[in-house]
This record gives sequence, structure tokens and C-alpha cells, in this order.
Amino acid sequence: MDAIRQQRVYVLILLAALAAVLLPVLALNYVLGLRSLGGGAAVLQASEWQQATHGITYAPPLNNNRPFKTARLLDRLPEINAVVFGSSTAMGITRNMFPDGWRAYNFAQTGNPLVSVVAEAEALQRRQPALKWLILPLDWALGFVYEPGTPGNYELTPPMRSGGSVDRAVPLPQQLRDALSLPRIRNLFGILKNIVQAPSSLGAFGELFLQEAGNEYRCADGTPAKDFDTIFRGTCTGFRDDGSATFANLETVAPRRAESLIASAVVASSKYAIALTQSRGEPNPVILERIAALSRTMRARGGAVILFMPPLLPGLERALLTAPHTGPPLQHTKAVLERWARAGNLVIIDAGQAERYACAVEEFVDEHHALPQCYERIFSRYWEAARVAGKSGAGLWSGQMDGR
Repeated sequence: MDAIRQQRVYVLILLAALAAVLLPVLALNYVLGLRSLGGGAAVLQASEWQQATHGITYAPPLNNNRPFKTARLLDRLPEINAVVFGSSTAMGITRNMFPDGWRAYNFAQTGNPLVSVVAEAEALQRRQPALKWLILPLDWALGFVYEPGTPGNYELTPPMRSGGSVDRAVPLPQQLRDALSLPRIRNLFGILKNIVQAPSSLGAFGELFLQEAGNEYRCADGTPAKDFDTIFRGTCTGFRDDGSATFANLETVAPRRAESLIASAVVASSKYAIALTQSRGEPNPVILERIAALSRTMRARGGAVILFMPPLLPGLERALLTAPHTGPPLQHTKAVLERWARAGNLVIIDAGQAERYACAVEEFVDEHHALPQCYERIFSRYWEAARVAGKSGAGLWSGQMDGR
């Protein structure tokens, strides 16, 4: 009996010790999670701050940015005439990449498929007659151009209620699970370490746990920034006033690592190979038909639809084109898009082989996310080609200065 009693005491002491550690972690991470999961009015606050300052910010969570981007687009609609759509692969496109007279906002959102992109573009085309240019990606690498389905009847609506709170509350069980997740615990200990090392530990604690947002600061180029989340504090992570992403929380690809990334991307089990082989490289014809209709509408109002295939890590597309299991479906995709573009008098900027535009490996954060430096080269060369040779040549355009 004494042995059983001792075991019970040991278990109780162990549980008490665990509770003494976990309960403060749970409480602190729960407070942080109210903002990190999009609780409260972070979307409204971040949008209003950026509207007033034109600085860099985002509303948490970073991987669910539709509410924030929608709020920002609605604020910007009266002053813009061009919109960039797409997923995070298009977030490197900035407003200064377009000709004089184009006032663009980058509405690209994380994980946004092409079916949704087309619905968004149609909704904006109906709502805003002043819009003249729509910039849309045809993203085959992530499979978006192949996904089945029909674009729905999307309507652009404010993400906040009249009281200023976010429409979709995060359930309490989800908040508690998130508070005890390993990434959140690691982040918490990093925060506590920074608090201890701060010149004023009390002030640092109050900024992180009691304030609704961090203090305003300046990025290296002088742009103001403010963090409405507790992760990536002070790093200028988020979205610029034009909607483009800074990618400041991510490291760029090192040249020595590029070869292994490409090798992994070509294997049959990679997401790129699966997208090509399962679809057999056949784009969704409904999506193409709706984009063609959008193009006709925009031309009628004196504008255009600009199409592009996002840049990939230098060497990746060539590797996929030469692999026996991915080459044929990718070649089929390009052939279908070439015929479709010619029939509709459309130009598709084929930027998949980013090396054709002198993009470097270091201008990517992974296999399919290019930084603004790469996109700048792509669009600069396209506008120069269009200026020299005119825009009569429809089809795929892959960097040549003769208009093709």
C-alpha cells in the first residue's frame, strides 16, 4: 500500500509540475493568439493604420489575408485603375512595375485558386467601371489552371461588421489547441527571451501582451511599419500600401540549395509533378472561356487583361520539361494555352523559365515564390518588347524582344 501511495504522490507532483509550467504558457499564448488567429478588430485596425500612413503591416493570421486585402482594396478602389489577382506567387508584383497612368493594387491572397481569381475579377469588372486593367496569373505549377469547377458569383463585401469586429470568430477549442502547439510555445519562449534582454523589460512586456499592436517603427528604406501580430515583430513583414508582400520573414534560396530543390520538385510524388500528371496538362476550359470573356469586356472599355505564368526557380521548369513523366503534360499545357491565346488575341507572359529574364536563384524564397526584383525584370522586358514591336502578336511570350 505504501508503494501505491508513493506512486500516487509522484503522479500528483508530476501533474502539478506540468500544470505549473503549462498553465502560464497556455494563458500567455492565449492572449497572443487572440490577435494571431484574427480575433478582435485587428483587420480593421491594420487597414485603417495603413490607409493613414501608407506603411507596411498585415492583420493576423498572415496565411489568411483575404479579410485584410479586401478591406484595403475597398479603400483603394476610388483611386486605382488596375488590379493584380492571384495567390501568393503573385505577391511580388508592385505598382511601380506598370506603365505611367496605371494605378495598381495587388489583391493576391495566399492559396487563392484560379477559379476564385476569375470570380473576383468578374465581380470587380462589374462593380468598378473605372477599372481598365486586370492582371491574372495562369499558374500551372501549383495546379490552379487545371482545377475543375466553375467560377462562382463572387461579391466584394467588407469583412467587418458595423461594430468593427471580424465576421468570423475563432472557436475557443481551436484557440486553446493553437496556444499549446509547438510553434506557438517556441515563439513564446523567443518573446520572453527578447523581453528579458530588452532595455525596459516592463515596457516590452506591455507592448507584446497588453497593447493591441506593436509600436510604430521604420524599415531600412524609411517606410513606416506596425505589427498587429506578435510574430515577426520588427522585421517589416507584411504588405506594402500597394498590396505587394515584403517576404521579410523568409530567407532567400541559396545557390547551393537550388539543385536539391529542383531534384525534389521533379520526382513523381512532388506537388508539381502530381498537378501535371493527374491533369494530363489539360487546362480547365471553363476558366479559359471566362477569362476570354473578361478580356473582351475590358477591351471594350479601353483596357485589357494581362496574363502571366508566374516565374519559377531558375532551372526548375526546364527540368520539368525534360523529365519523361512531367514533360509531355507540361508541353500539352503550353500548346493549349498558345492556341487559346492566339484565338482570343491574348498575350500570355510565359515567365516560368525565370532565367530567361536574368532572374537569380537568390531572388526566390522557394521554388515558386519570386521576389519583386525578378518580377521587375519580367515586366520591364515585356513593356519594352510591347513598345518596340507593338502588341499584335498573340500567344505565349517568353522574353524575346521581337514581341514574341
